[in-house]
Amino acid sequence: MSERRYRVAIVGGAGMWGKNYLRAAVENERVDTILVDSSSRRDEFAAEFEISEVFDGLDALLEKEIPDVVCNVLPVGIAHEFVEKCAKAGVCVISCEKPIAVELSTADCMVEICRQHGAAFGCATAHWEVPFLHETAAWIAAGNIGPITGVAIPGGLPVEVSGAGCVQLTQMRGVTGLEVEWVEGWTLPPVDGYRAPEADDLTLDCPAYGRLGLTGGIICEIPQPRGEERVRCRVSVTGTKGQVFVQGQGNVYLVGTGAETTPTWPDFTDQERRRRSMGPMLQRLLDAVDSGAIEVPCSGHDYRQALEIAIAFKLSASRGNERVALPLSERSHKILPHPYRRLGGDVAGYESIGYDGPPTAEQRPPRTPR
Repeated sequence: MSERRYRVAIVGGAGMWGKNYLRAAVENERVDTILVDSSSRRDEFAAEFEISEVFDGLDALLEKEIPDVVCNVLPVGIAHEFVEKCAKAGVCVISCEKPIAVELSTADCMVEICRQHGAAFGCATAHWEVPFLHETAAWIAAGNIGPITGVAIPGGLPVEVSGAGCVQLTQMRGVTGLEVEWVEGWTLPPVDGYRAPEADDLTLDCPAYGRLGLTGGIICEIPQPRGEERVRCRVSVTGTKGQVFVQGQGNVYLVGTGAETTPTWPDFTDQERRRRSMGPMLQRLLDAVDSGAIEVPCSGHDYRQALEIAIAFKLSASRGNERVALPLSERSHKILPHPYRRLGGDVAGYESIGYDGPPTAEQRPPRTPR
């Protein structure tokens, strides 16, 4: 019996980040890739990636068929419309990119509509930007460093508390399994070139730091960002019997206390380290098709939580750093991200966030901006 094939549509596949999704799909031998894109680059990308099924809009695709998976790699300002449209049409697995939404109520709606229609809803790639996040979370939960006593995001939330900070916040929740119950926050002036022109002080995406109150009385310390200095460790977790440092170039696992502290290498680190690609991210969506799951790792819910935490940072800072309890009762709060994230490169300009220009099909994208 032949293995199942999956119909996967990449909406915005001729974009800078959409190209990564497109490559992951065409490299998977069990995927029939559909390109949905309205840009002038669409045909060039379709030819380069040898994709024969091409649509200029999601409506045209959904009128013809309902794919197994739809990845909406679109600016945050419009992504919610496409996610909701897919859920209502009966797509069983849907994803979008970060940040999940501008307004918290919009994120709520995206998550709820997907749940109402039985659609698994994934968002972005935070769980795959560090090695072995899921295995590390299970290792910590199994008691290998004892009960958790403290958590930190050592580099703070530089540049954007929402647009980029959602990654660290999602990784923190993912590796600890803890929820945020309150926020005490401070903010810094926006980084040059990262200000949304129409934002006021409360809605401006900017660097942030402070403290998070986690489940069980655990505190997550988030120090002030160190300017241009990059801190490699994304999340540190301290327990009564050890510590873990989660970082992109390789995690550090320490067991013991005092002079007896020593590095250790859990069994799962013997596995071949997954190269940083969209392949594992896409696979978790395909697995959801097979299992019929309505939740996937690195979910829309996870990024909704990250947006709420980011908003709480802004609220706390605006109120003299007072403690803000979660969940927020007022859901109309918002954070306006960099215009590139909200409007897309074809509107805001690719140069506005550090790219050399629009993506081309025959080369890998340039460096990922901050």
